[in-house]
Amino acid sequence: MRLIATIFVIAISSGFIYILANPANPLPALGPFLDPVNGCWVSAEPVNKDFSEHIKLPTLQGPVSVWFDERLVPHVHAANDHDLYFVQGYIHAYFRLWQMDMETRAAAGRISEVIGDKTLQFDRLQRRKGMVYAAENSLNAAEAEPHTKLMLDAYTAGINEYISSMSYKNLPLEYKLIGFKPEPWNNTKSMLLLKYMADDLTGYTEDIPLTILRDALSPQDFNFLFPEKISGSTPVIPAGTGFDKPSLTSPLVPNDSVWTHFSASDYATKRTEGTGSNNWAISGTRTQSGATILCNDPHLGLNLPSLWYEMQLQTPDMNVYGVSLPGAPGVVIGFNDSISWGFTNNYRDVKDFYLIKPVAGNANAYWFSGKQIKYTDRVERIVIKNKTDFVDTVHYTIQGPVMYDERFHGPGNLKAPLAMCWMAHKATNELLSLYGLNRAKNYNGFVDAILNFQCPAQNMVYADRGGNIAMWGQGQFVNKWKEQGRFVMNGADSAALWKDYIPMRENPHALNPAQGFVSSANQSVTDSSYPYYYNGYFYEFRAWRINSVLSSLQHATINDMFSLQNDTYSILAANTLPLMLAYLSPADMNAEGKKYLEELKKWDHHLSSESIAATAFQVWWSKLYEDTWRDDFQNIPVSLWPSDERTMQLMQTDTGSKFFNNWNTSSIEHLRDIVLLSYAETLDSMAKLEKEGNAQWYKAKNTTITHLAKLPAFSYPGLKIGGWGNTINAAKSDHGPSWRMVVQMGKEIEAYGVYPGGQSGNPGSKYYADYLQNWVDGKYNKLQFFPNKDEPEKENVKYTWNIGTK
Repeated sequence: MRLIATIFVIAISSGFIYILANPANPLPALGPFLDPVNGCWVSAEPVNKDFSEHIKLPTLQGPVSVWFDERLVPHVHAANDHDLYFVQGYIHAYFRLWQMDMETRAAAGRISEVIGDKTLQFDRLQRRKGMVYAAENSLNAAEAEPHTKLMLDAYTAGINEYISSMSYKNLPLEYKLIGFKPEPWNNTKSMLLLKYMADDLTGYTEDIPLTILRDALSPQDFNFLFPEKISGSTPVIPAGTGFDKPSLTSPLVPNDSVWTHFSASDYATKRTEGTGSNNWAISGTRTQSGATILCNDPHLGLNLPSLWYEMQLQTPDMNVYGVSLPGAPGVVIGFNDSISWGFTNNYRDVKDFYLIKPVAGNANAYWFSGKQIKYTDRVERIVIKNKTDFVDTVHYTIQGPVMYDERFHGPGNLKAPLAMCWMAHKATNELLSLYGLNRAKNYNGFVDAILNFQCPAQNMVYADRGGNIAMWGQGQFVNKWKEQGRFVMNGADSAALWKDYIPMRENPHALNPAQGFVSSANQSVTDSSYPYYYNGYFYEFRAWRINSVLSSLQHATINDMFSLQNDTYSILAANTLPLMLAYLSPADMNAEGKKYLEELKKWDHHLSSESIAATAFQVWWSKLYEDTWRDDFQNIPVSLWPSDERTMQLMQTDTGSKFFNNWNTSSIEHLRDIVLLSYAETLDSMAKLEKEGNAQWYKAKNTTITHLAKLPAFSYPGLKIGGWGNTINAAKSDHGPSWRMVVQMGKEIEAYGVYPGGQSGNPGSKYYADYLQNWVDGKYNKLQFFPNKDEPEKENVKYTWNIGTK
């Protein structure tokens, strides 16, 4: 078994000091670790392990049944909400405790407690972001609401019930390797997990580099290269959708005092190609079955244990199936016996930065609206394993925490005191949204539920058994004046503050559009007719492809949806490669140049796993992109360059653009010169890849599912999967589809799903990564949606937990 071999290597060498790339980490106590009865060997789970148990949980209000199917998916049947969420917490801890522990420690900036000072800067950054502050604010809101207070209290009690039953023997292996033990759970940890997701989904911002670029470029060049929306976008809410008359008036743009200027030596921010997710729903008028079909594949970091945990939850008034987040109660993405739903990231900007003006000679105050205002300080004590604690005082202003200053520099040695105003800091209660979604019976119930989902903003897709489909661009947004928050603002000017919130019922949405489908892939949310201003960070390639395919389908099937989710067709390649090839002449090439020219000419524009032409194109595009923009931005200390979409459109519309000219030469270059130069560079790169045996696309990109502790033995590198950020199947090196789901909402619900991992967090379990090959191959697991009754069919149950109070 893979785990036994790994443990043997660890046991006879000091190699596992490598944990988390920290060579200073001390070894665990080898006696307990190597104990044949209680040590590391216990994690080597027998292949035929029987998970059936009779469990006594005295604090339950009644008996609970948990039926595990052949994939170890639990179907929890409880008589009330308290017992349901208690048992969900118990199950999450049973299978994923170390993961839950580490992710919430990371959210809170507490990794150094267990790893050491190598993670101190990461922990400081988390404290500077105000992650705990955000979690505390949302916890206040959640505990003030009866349903979510019950969810959290019961869920936390279930986790702690399991933790209290543990001995060293049954600790997850990672605890033994790193040398620490789990601490009691609390409600704050669950809120921290949700804020960790909010940070992952809304943490990216371009305020700082765009401010530097705005000051360095002419207004004409800046607006041309960095448009707020890409022309030709097929928006999330279909173009032409009518929007209600806004209840708020768009605020006037204040005078120039709201803007500010500052510098950095090298602010390294680069847009990640194709970051995001896909979802869509198709009306029964376009499906073979006549039933609606909903699809979702959120793209997130590829790690083990898997981000998601699949389960079904049943009470007398609820029957829901989908994926949950270990560390939080409820089902996040899924379906019940009436509706289905899914999410993609909305990417409207919900985080703004303000340049603070400290009071000279008074380290405890700053200027605001002509007055001296005293900072509110949070003293952040960071415990460091085997070292003295580090203490950092974080100033809080009217806007929010001061993220960067003289004591904590930002990228590019940025020392300017920048305060951050972030919607995730507000007292939001996303758990209440999940509570409602899990129980919603129709579209109105869906809408009522999602209006409690404020941050991170999401594109929420909907389909039901009544034939309805819908899409909402949902979140809490601010009624902003044009370009408010797009650049760093003057923190001393009250005109720059957030003011009115847009009523969420006025968020853009579409119900049963005439086109017969809705879709989102992180593209621009609306067309120009939407009455409120917003900026954001949008991506168009996947949306262009999805909408093109969906428009052509008249009798769509579930298999069609499988194919579309795994589609590797590159719109970028289809639009740019013919332009690039037109400048190449075989007569001017050596044998290698001719070989790749022929490969690219016959290529079908699919980034297939074994394709060498796909590698050649991706390398060529990367070289062409760099050769186009490097000289234009060589004297600007940011690495944010125009998007791939904008670059493609420039190639299509103006081959003689001044941006194709290399300012470092005396001649005048055009697109042709950039193409020829980048092709020569591509041949050199491909020769190296061929020599290494890595010319096939899957080898070149090296999609890897990495263990959270960065342990190679518990990771899966070099997966044979195609796609990239510019294709629907956006499987990149360490980021990609984290959960593929297809649900047909017919008379009998038919649902399929797969994620890159397995139900167990134990690397020594056969359930640790047993879905992985299906995920790579584009195959799906049938989701066993049990009816809400006392006993499912026996052939569908492999293991049973009979849980009682006695």
